Amino acid sequence: MGAPTKNQALEFLKKLEETLNKKLPGPADMESWIRSTVKAAKIDDKQKHLRLPEAAFLNGKALPILCDLLKTYGLSEEQAQQALLNEYYRTTPGISRQSPIWWERHPFQKVLGASASDIYRGWTNPEKGGALTQSCPDFSLRDPFPHSILFEGKYFPRGSLEFAKRQLVTNIYQAFFYRGLPRLAATKRRHEWNYNYACLLAYDASPRGTLAAAWTALHLQTRRSFWEGANVYVMILRGSGT
Repeated sequence: MGAPTKNQALEFLKKLEETLNKKLPGPADMESWIRSTVKAAKIDDKQKHLRLPEAAFLNGKALPILCDLLKTYGLSEEQAQQALLNEYYRTTPGISRQSPIWWERHPFQKVLGASASDIYRGWTNPEKGGALTQSCPDFSLRDPFPHSILFEGKYFPRGSLEFAKRQLVTNIYQAFFYRGLPRLAATKRRHEWNYNYACLLAYDASPRGTLAAAWTALHLQTRRSFWEGANVYVMILRGSGT
C-alpha cells in the first residue's frame, strides 16, 4: 500500500462528520444532556473529564463515536486507544492512553487579540509573564492510524450571529495554530509530534444554529481554502441525522 494521501484524509474527515451527525442528539437534547452531565460530574471525582460543557461533549459523546469509527478502518481496540490521543486520557482509558501535548515551551499563544506591546512585555520576563507555554490540542489521531490529524473541539451553546462569527474566526485560528507547530522527534517518554492536518470539530447547540449559519454564510471559495490551502477541515455539527 502507498502512503496515505490528502484526498484519503479528507474522505475520512467527511465520514467522521457524517457519522457524528447521525449518532449525536439534536441541539435541544444535547444541551439538556450537557447540563445534567456537568452537574452530576461536579460532585463525582471520577468524572472530572465531564465537568465542563466542552469536555462533556467531547469525552462523553464525540470521542467514543470516533474511537468506534477507527475500528471500522481495521484498528483493534488497543490500536484505536493508541492512535487516539486525548487531553483527558487519564480519566478516559477506554478510548485513549496518552496526551496530545506539544511538550516544548515556546513564545506563541493561540489566543487572538493580544497587543504587540503586551506580547513583547511577556517575552522580556517569560517566567513571570507566562510568555513561554506548552500547547495541547483537545485530541489528535496518529500512527497506527494512517492520517495524522490535530483536533480543536468546541461546544457552542448559544449566541447571536455576530458572536458566532467571532467565535468561528477564533476557533478556526486555534486549529490552524496547532497545525503550525513544528515536528518534535520522539523521546523515551514522549511520542513524536508530527501532524499533517488540523480540524475544528464544533457542536452548535444554539437554538437558531448561529455558528453553523456563520460558517455556511462564507463564500464557497473561502470555505474550500481552509482545507485546500491550509490543511484545516472545519466541521460544524448539529446532530440528529443532519
